[in-house]
Amino acid sequence: MTTYFFSTMFRLSFVLLFLLAALPVSGAEISNADNRNSVLKGKISDVEGRAVEGAMVFVYDSPDVKRAANYISSRTDKEGTYRIVVPAGRYWLVARTKSSEDYGPLMLKDRHSGDPVETDLTPEREAETDFVVADLMEAIKMKRQERERPLKISGRITDEKGSPVSGAYAIANRKQEIARVPDYLSTWVDSEGRYTMYVPRGRYYIGSASSFPPGQDYSMNEETGIDSDITMDIIRKTPGKAE
Repeated sequence: MTTYFFSTMFRLSFVLLFLLAALPVSGAEISNADNRNSVLKGKISDVEGRAVEGAMVFVYDSPDVKRAANYISSRTDKEGTYRIVVPAGRYWLVARTKSSEDYGPLMLKDRHSGDPVETDLTPEREAETDFVVADLMEAIKMKRQERERPLKISGRITDEKGSPVSGAYAIANRKQEIARVPDYLSTWVDSEGRYTMYVPRGRYYIGSASSFPPGQDYSMNEETGIDSDITMDIIRKTPGKAE
């Protein structure tokens, strides 16, 4: 089961998708008697995790979702669940709610799941896809929170042969040279050399050290821009030398 919401949290496409509902609707659910059909089901929630009643899933047979949907689910129940039977194949899905019964443009409080979700449905099988929907103001708030939250850098610290380095920790510093204490650092690596470190959005020199404070016992990689959670393996070379 997969939950989808704003692959880029709030890109221009979110605003464009708000205009989709002005298009006429041609889609409809079909019978599941045909063994070439597939069942798509799931749950639609709001940003607080609460079930959303009255939402619909719009199913398209191409990435072009700026048109009438090929199929549309019935509205979700009080538990936020939906179910729709469609021919097996590849589809692109979006979920949305409207405060009115018409299919005009989405209003400020209407909710949308963001970018379309691609899925492959196989005959006589059930697929489960959950959605989180948000209105425009909620999306802006979540985008702000996303930008303010610490970002996770994780991976392994190894030597040049790929073996884990014991007794090391990861460091992130805004400058290439460390005066005394790195701006950000992880705890000591585990037995497999794995580390996790949290930093604000920005640009950093990422490296490793084995003593604290590191003094000259550290190695640094090139400056890296961090604007999302990232997996980064660190190769520990000659301390005190930038890579």
